[in-house]
Amino acid sequence: MNAYPSLSPAGFSYDLGGLNVSVEETLNGAPVLFRHSLRQSNYRLILTYTNLVESQATLIRDHYVDAAGSHRSFTVPSTLWGSADVVPTDALYRYGAKPEETQRGVYTDMTVELVALIGNFLLYSLVGEPAALGAEASFTSYAMSGTAPFILEADDADPAVAATLIIQAGGAES
Repeated sequence: MNAYPSLSPAGFSYDLGGLNVSVEETLNGAPVLFRHSLRQSNYRLILTYTNLVESQATLIRDHYVDAAGSHRSFTVPSTLWGSADVVPTDALYRYGAKPEETQRGVYTDMTVELVALIGNFLLYSLVGEPAALGAEASFTSYAMSGTAPFILEADDADPAVAATLIIQAGGAES
């Protein structure tokens, strides 16, 4: 996990997101609201950089590539927020969109959108059979995003009894 470059933006704005609520229409016209978690999500941070020289713009471009676009999470320097107490200091971030650039001669203006990941982070431990003891690999992933249920089939695993794990995600906090 690479930290975001320590460049001070000319300005920033943020959106505190909202609760995970979905709306379903009913036959009588009154909507029914379903709350899916106890926390707000979808915090967005927009960073605006002006008059970056090529080496500074390259830091942001390279970080975007190293983060595999919006796939991998990363930390941001605490100086980025200044004294604002908006999100927890241990929050992770990922890119919300590709950085936008405007070339102006030798200077570059950039706008970067980051999404703050706040909540419980799951740590998966995968054991490959018949691997030797100690060959475990732990990782954090956001690969399971979508609509539940997620079904993991383990029919070739040891013991030879077929097993299926269905992840419903009911009662999650975030």
